[in-house]
Amino acid sequence: MADSSPPGRTFRGQSQEERVAQRRRQLLDAGLSQFGTRGYHAVSVRDVCTEAKLTERYFYESFQNREALFLAVYNEGVERVRDAMVQAVAGAEREVTQVARASVRAYFATLRQEPLLARVLLFDVLTIGAEAGNRSLMATTSFGDMVAAIIEDLYPELRRHKLDPHWIGNALVGAAVFMAMQWVMSDFKAPIEHMVENCAVLVDGLVALVRAQNDARDASPRSSRRKASEREVS
Repeated sequence: MADSSPPGRTFRGQSQEERVAQRRRQLLDAGLSQFGTRGYHAVSVRDVCTEAKLTERYFYESFQNREALFLAVYNEGVERVRDAMVQAVAGAEREVTQVARASVRAYFATLRQEPLLARVLLFDVLTIGAEAGNRSLMATTSFGDMVAAIIEDLYPELRRHKLDPHWIGNALVGAAVFMAMQWVMSDFKAPIEHMVENCAVLVDGLVALVRAQNDARDASPRSSRRKASEREVS
């Protein structure tokens, strides 16, 4: 039904702003359903509007074109994944291997719970064009930065060992994303915990390396002399 009420007036108990927001929500939900089921290139604006039960007039009220809707769906998906990971990390024991497992578990679980979103985030975004590709790169980079910040906070001595949290964060995120792509393509055949352990083993290796280098530094003659000097002073 057309919304013919004057701007600023309520209609059926809703303001104009509320009605616009509701229609936008309907289009976003329909977009995720259509793109996640059929793929971006098989979906038209009319298909989305039919599922949303809205006319095309209301589509263009909120989105310039089909790609704009896709990017809005993509952005919402990225934030859902990010929120799940941040919440998981906040509740994890403050130890890097536990933080790693909590974050990747949240990542894989969100994709498993929302397979339509997994297709949008991992596959279709790479097939649309330059803007969507850049959006994907920015999202991946932001996750890499988030992981790097966590690693540096838990292991501030990394740079002493000539290890860069920035590149480690990007490496871990890149591995997790490629694992997720293969997992989704297999129709989520492996259990979530199997994916978690096979991804977190990369962090386990990092922890083992840092500990070995710390032990080697502590056992060096220079370190031994410094500790002896500190004991004499005390």
